[in-house]
Parts: sequence; C-alpha cells; structure tokens
Amino acid sequence: MKRFSESQEAILKLTAAQGLTYRQKAALLSLAEEPKDLFKRLYALAPRIVEIGDHIFEKLEEIDHRFDIERLTRYMENIGANVVFKGEADFPAAFEILEECPEVLFYKGDISLAEKDCFAVVGTRAPTRYGRDVTEQFTKEIAKGGFNIVSGLARGVDAIAHKAALETGVPTIGIIGCGIDVVYPAENKALYDAVAEKGLILTEYYFQEPALPYHFPERNRLISALSQGILVTEAGLKSGTMITVNYALDQGKDVFLVPGNVFSEASKGTNEMLHNPQCMIACSAEDVLSFYKREVEKEEESVQLSTSEVLVYDALQDDDKHFEELIAITGLPMGELMATLTKLEILGVIKRLPGNYYGI
Repeated sequence: MKRFSESQEAILKLTAAQGLTYRQKAALLSLAEEPKDLFKRLYALAPRIVEIGDHIFEKLEEIDHRFDIERLTRYMENIGANVVFKGEADFPAAFEILEECPEVLFYKGDISLAEKDCFAVVGTRAPTRYGRDVTEQFTKEIAKGGFNIVSGLARGVDAIAHKAALETGVPTIGIIGCGIDVVYPAENKALYDAVAEKGLILTEYYFQEPALPYHFPERNRLISALSQGILVTEAGLKSGTMITVNYALDQGKDVFLVPGNVFSEASKGTNEMLHNPQCMIACSAEDVLSFYKREVEKEEESVQLSTSEVLVYDALQDDDKHFEELIAITGLPMGELMATLTKLEILGVIKRLPGNYYGI
C-alpha cells in the first residue's frame, strides 16, 4: 500500500475540499510553513483562512474530520489510478515552471509520456464537417511527425483529435477538468478507457470532483504548458479555446490557426485570432511540421476510377451534393448511381453525409 508523508497527506486533504480554485489552494498553502502545518494549525489560522473566501474554513474543517488516507489508497488501487506530487521525479517538468503549478496530479496511464514531445490540438465542441475533417487529417499527420497529441477529452474537436492519434498508433494525453474517476462527457467512456490504456489521462482535481465550469479554464493552462505548440482547427468567437490560446501565448508557446469559412460562426474565433501577429496560419499539417523541421511520409494510394465514378467524383469537386442533384448532374440511372456511390464510399474517395448528401 502506498505511503504518504504528512505534508503529502495534507495536500491531498486540501485537494479533497471541493469547490476551491487553484488560486485559493495556493493562498491557503502560503499560510503555513509546510503543508502539514495548515491542518495542524487550522483553528489558529481560521481568521486568515476566512479572508481567502467564504465557507473555506468550514470546508477544511469538515474534510479534516472525515479524510481517510488508507481508504483513499485502497480506492486508487481498485480503479488503477496514481498520484504524483510537485517535486517528485515523475512530476511533469513542464508544469513545474508554471507560476500556478498544481501541488498534486492524479493520473491513469503512462506518466512518462508527459516528458516526450507533445503538441496540443484544440477547438470547438460543436465542429462543422470542415472542422471534423481538418482536425482528423491534421492530427494524424502531426502525430506521424513524432508528437504525442494533447487535448482535453471533451466532445467535439478534443475527441476527434484523441481518436485520430489512437488510430495512428501514437500515444495521446487527455487533461481533464474533473476527477480522474469521472468521465465527462459520459459519451466519451470508450475513448476515455482507450486513452487511459494506450496513453495518459491527467487531472489536478480530486476523485469524484464534478466537471465544474471554472475547471475548464484552469485545465487549459496545463494543456498549453505541456505542449510545444497548439493547433486550433475550428473555434467560435466565444469558444473556451480562446483561453487556451491566451495561456499558450503567455507561456511563449507556438500557436497555429486553421483559417475557416468567413461566413461560418464556427470559424469566427480562429479567423479573428489570425489578426494576432503572434499566431501562425496552418493551411496544412506540413505548415506545423516544417516549423519544427519535421516531415511525415504520406502513403500515396492509386485508385483507378471507372467512367461513372469519375462523373460522380467531378460533380462533388465544388461542394457537397444531394442524391437527386447527382442524378441531374451525372445523368446516371438511379440504380447505377447508387452502386457507384457505394463503391466510391468503400474506396474512401467520398463520404456519405446526413440527409442523403455526399461529399469528398
């Protein structure tokens, strides 16, 4: 059974007091010479604790009474979770230089991945088809270029980036805004398990801590800190991705932006950020990889198309088309068109879209 020092146990107690921001935790630790003294002198420090925030003293008093370190250790072993403290050998060096460095991290997976070359891919939780395609393609190529992919395991761009990395066979790191034993959103359960098995999941939040709104801006500083650079594939004006970009710029990280449709609300954020001279445009994954003097070998596959397949492929060059439009444009009989579309989809040349639309 894992053993903790008095100060480590005190840090775990403090982290277990839910509802505290990392700034409040840092302020509380600054009241004592060592973390263990915070709880040993809890009542003597009460007046100064009250100044830090409402109800904080009550939270600390309550957690001090009910905290059970042996029960915690057994729980961690049962769910396959681990903990690492600031200053320990396995604690990610990229975080230790942060002014607001976490005192402790909870994780599942291979913690050594945090010391490898990492690159973040982030963006909106509601990507368009353009955003999905760009995220998948760019992520796979960046991963093949030798980077471990970092994101936040949220829905949308985050999930697509993690899946693309896993499909490429490259480790991926998810930094989450809740307890390590909380899957948020619930729909990402299979993805969460895959990342934990083949990569790394990190959080600074205690077990069973829910995904509170203020956790995500806090979490974002760690995503950018761990990464050499970040790629924003699609983001609206009010996207939380903007917070990650600001952290990255403050931390001196490289920021790459994929330009989007000027009429699309989903790209207004990324397009607006392109005005920032500190950011770089990325029209391909090569724009990112060449910046780091890296290359990725592309597997070229030759596909021989029939006359009817060429007609369909050419019809989709300018935009997505409905099945009825393709009948009118290609002049193919319905049965032949259906067979042609099916074959092109199997070959990976086209994609079937919702509403009986097709696109490249």
